[in-house]
Amino acid sequence: MMRVERFRESMVMNLERWRDGTGYDLDALAAATPAERAQIETLLLQHGVRDWPDVQALAALDTPDARQALRRAHEGGDAKLKVALMSYAAHLFGDDTRTAALVQALRVTRVFGGLTQALLEVEDYHPPAVIEALLRGVLQREGAIAADFAAMLMYLHGQAPCAYDIEQRDFFDRFQSDDRQAPFAELCERIGLDVDTCARMIRESTR
Repeated sequence: MMRVERFRESMVMNLERWRDGTGYDLDALAAATPAERAQIETLLLQHGVRDWPDVQALAALDTPDARQALRRAHEGGDAKLKVALMSYAAHLFGDDTRTAALVQALRVTRVFGGLTQALLEVEDYHPPAVIEALLRGVLQREGAIAADFAAMLMYLHGQAPCAYDIEQRDFFDRFQSDDRQAPFAELCERIGLDVDTCARMIRESTR
């Protein structure tokens, strides 16, 4: 019972846990007896899949009911929740679903609203549709996000040692301007994107 109470207490979010990005007590879950795990599962199912800690804990349980709850959450979840599902329960979804979730997140989410987690996923999983979403975001999203997308593209194409190369910050900062056509063309050249595709994307961004 002590482990169930530990887990229950960890489900109460406070400012410190939110700031530190602390999820539920997975150590208590791992140490729980089968009977305790069943009680914890009931707590989670009654609480509902609202945010990444719920997804993480249900994925760790990995019972039939937990998997069903995660699949249902995807059907009605927002972009932020779908990114969490792809982060912790990607094995429940096919590549097409994973790709669609990341593309949606790159289009609409913000920092602290799912975008940071989406970019972490993109480091390891970046099919052509995700690359295209990054390119379009460089042209269309607000400045700081556009700069982050440009930095990620440089990294994914072997032109930077990490997802945000501080040594190239001056180049990335150019994407914080409203006029991004020139730096975008330079980005395309650096990452090896063909001229015709680059020109087409610039034209489409101005419509």
